[in-house]
Amino acid sequence: MTSAPLSPVRATRVGLPVGLGLLAGVPVLLLILATLGALTQTTVEGLPIVPWQTLWGLPLDRWLRDIAATLVLGFVVVGALLLPRIDMRLIRLASLAALAWLVALLVQIPLTVSEVLGRPWTDSFDPQIVGALLTQTQLGQLLIAQIVLVALVALLSWAILGRITGVIVLVMAVVAAVLSALSGHSGLHSGHTSASVSLGIHLVSAGVWVGGLIAVCSYVARHPDSGAVAIRRFSTLALVCVILLAESGLLNASLRVDGVASLITTAYGTLILAKATLLAALIVMGWRQRRYVVPHADSPVGRSQLVRFAGFEVVLMGIAIGISVALSRTAPPAGAIAGDRITAGALAILALAVPLVLVWAGARPARLVRWTVAYPEPFAVLLVVVTFVMGAVVPSGLLGIGVAAVLASVILVLTGWAFAVAALGPRGVAAVLLAAVLWPGVLLVERLLRANPVETYVQVGAAAMLGVGCILALLLLRHRPTAPVQVSTPAREEMVVG
Repeated sequence: MTSAPLSPVRATRVGLPVGLGLLAGVPVLLLILATLGALTQTTVEGLPIVPWQTLWGLPLDRWLRDIAATLVLGFVVVGALLLPRIDMRLIRLASLAALAWLVALLVQIPLTVSEVLGRPWTDSFDPQIVGALLTQTQLGQLLIAQIVLVALVALLSWAILGRITGVIVLVMAVVAAVLSALSGHSGLHSGHTSASVSLGIHLVSAGVWVGGLIAVCSYVARHPDSGAVAIRRFSTLALVCVILLAESGLLNASLRVDGVASLITTAYGTLILAKATLLAALIVMGWRQRRYVVPHADSPVGRSQLVRFAGFEVVLMGIAIGISVALSRTAPPAGAIAGDRITAGALAILALAVPLVLVWAGARPARLVRWTVAYPEPFAVLLVVVTFVMGAVVPSGLLGIGVAAVLASVILVLTGWAFAVAALGPRGVAAVLLAAVLWPGVLLVERLLRANPVETYVQVGAAAMLGVGCILALLLLRHRPTAPVQVSTPAREEMVVG
């Protein structure tokens, strides 16, 4: 399957709006917070009531802050350091993103006052209260430092004329991004230094990767002649960012979650599982780019495929950022105990999302294909039965909650993997439809049978939607082309007439 090369005008129209895929994180963020009840006012005797405007405004403001920081880091790295010559358009865009970052930080001040003190939004601009927050609290001092650094980045970006000034602006942007990590749950507490440092590395790596991808697409669309150099250099940089992102995320999760049991039995752990699954999907997509796009970066078709791959990547990255902001608004779990049940979201991720990524990456052994190709429907029924059993048996604690959680996770992934391979066979459509019908029902029945349900019907419904989406995504994989992109036209054979 080949694609027509992009004309300069069409390249500009396709390359620049790639960043709009980050908006996919907004509905995901609001949906997660709504299912967790973080967007509704709670009345507790003796405690102030946080206004609903603050409950909605603060996470959206943090999302804007993270998106702006991501664009600043990516545009400065690519525009000032990665390209053969400085791209002033990317530098100007970095300055505008820094202004948006600065606005988000300024708006965060009254929102923080409203949340901490439970004051209405209109009463959160009292100069005395704001001054006390900024000067007498650690959070306020961090906000002041971020505001100063981001303001300098917005101003000095216009003065980037060489590599040295680019490095100076990048260092200030990195420090400002790391300070955002220090103002989170871990703060600067002496017992959480590792969590703060790992979260800072995590945020910077994600920002350079996501923002850099958008910047490269913008540059390639405007400069197709030198785009191959940018693609190859960014491919290496993205690999480094992915390694740092995975390592720092694993360390941060290990410090906040008490083992596999807490990972699959709590809302916080479920969000970490979702982020890890999205990272795995992004790694698969990046591997496909390195295999099919980077070797053909000099051709118009290769650049066209870069923009198309990047569009899907940025959507997944936007969802991951939305989940990250939701994590910052969710308290880490205290620890799992015998009797805790696997959340509906964890069931959907382990049994359907992870296997979807596996088969997308090409993990389809020939023996497993032979076992599932003739009768795929039983594997759909097996998936539903195993999901129900694992959700009901794990809390028994017969083997200990930790061992039971590990065994249940492995069984769910293996069962879902067998179903996904069966669904991609020639008779797999029936299995997909059968699973799509039975999957929401098994989650609802399990919710009804629980004596003391912790999850609401809204949370179970969201997990059911996620599972059905993964099941239907298998239909798209059935029609995915398996051959790499062809960028060269074979020479015509000459007919010899004797």
